[in-house]
Amino acid sequence: MPFLEHIEELRTHVIHSLFAIIIATIFLMNNKSIVFDDILFGPAKTDFITYRIFSKLENFFYKKKTVSFLKKKLEIQNRKIFGQFNMYIWTCFIGGIILSFPYIFYEFWKFIRPALSENEKKYSRQIITTVTLLFLLGVLFGYFILCPFLIHFGYSFRISSFPKNIFDLSDYISLIMHSILSMGITFLFPIFIYFLTKIELLSYSFLKKYRKHAFFIMLIISSAITPGDILSTIIVLIPMMILYQLSISISFSLFYSKTKKKEKKTS
Repeated sequence: MPFLEHIEELRTHVIHSLFAIIIATIFLMNNKSIVFDDILFGPAKTDFITYRIFSKLENFFYKKKTVSFLKKKLEIQNRKIFGQFNMYIWTCFIGGIILSFPYIFYEFWKFIRPALSENEKKYSRQIITTVTLLFLLGVLFGYFILCPFLIHFGYSFRISSFPKNIFDLSDYISLIMHSILSMGITFLFPIFIYFLTKIELLSYSFLKKYRKHAFFIMLIISSAITPGDILSTIIVLIPMMILYQLSISISFSLFYSKTKKKEKKTS
């Protein structure tokens, strides 16, 4: 296929993806109370499920309470005339991207699928399912684990008892969306490693050799995603280390299958 036809084909898939985002955005806009009251402002309430679980675990392991998760609901204020409207549009749009992500990846996969071999095409369904599950796990981790700890840190840290912690609407929404999106993309790390290993830009030996260097880079990324406190950094670092180890295992399986094929050909 000529280059211009490739561009035309890509344009078609991009338009389909944009339509999916628009439909998902309109769906979220029509369910405003669920999106904001139940989901986005959930971690701002004292009865959020993560706070309740950790409180029960703390009561089980310790007789005396050492940490109190949100003594009262967060006070969130809007200081701009069109602040709430802008947050409404922007949040629903980002939510539309998150909601339609599996379909967007499916469109991307349809674009590159003709360039794959018949053997690789057999794994299409497994790859799409794996990408969807990993992204969903990342989103759930960001929402139920990372967000509550970030909010708790922001709420409990005080330089003095004089200033009150009244959070800005845009800062709060940005924190939630940033945490969800960053962890959703981070959990896709093994898939990136799979494709890079497949096209031989990375290898099993390289990933194993530079594991310590990768750990240092992951530590920097974890500190960048979180406010910088040790607890939040560790919470993000642990799944990243697990994902890196999973990536090494994936790379090793690809390396092993290639060597087996070479042995069969030579024999």
